[in-house]
Amino acid sequence: MDLARSVYSRDLKIAAMRALDAGSTNGEIARKYQLSPKLLERWRGEWRAKGESAFPGIGRRADPPALDDARRIAELERKIGQLTMENDFLKKALQHFRDHHPPAVVSGADACLKKSSKPRRTAKP
Repeated sequence: MDLARSVYSRDLKIAAMRALDAGSTNGEIARKYQLSPKLLERWRGEWRAKGESAFPGIGRRADPPALDDARRIAELERKIGQLTMENDFLKKALQHFRDHHPPAVVSGADACLKKSSKPRRTAKP
């Protein structure tokens, strides 16, 4: 069973909301436009919240640019703070290793090239 989703124009939605504002009941409007009363309630909520800017249509549901900019600025400031803390931690860790762990080359010869003082193992026959 394939049920196609109905798409209603912005003009129809606004006409229905204006009729509701004029005093018509949900039932009257639902019968007149052949809509579900529950759908009308959902539209009414959006109409009350956004007024004339309600029902923007497909692809225009994003927040206003000012809200997007403020959200992005806040996100970037949090990221800057996080990176600053990471840099401070790494600087302290580097300083700790410089102070407490001497380099591997002390006398000018590579320490890793010294031969072990342990006797060599012989292969078993």
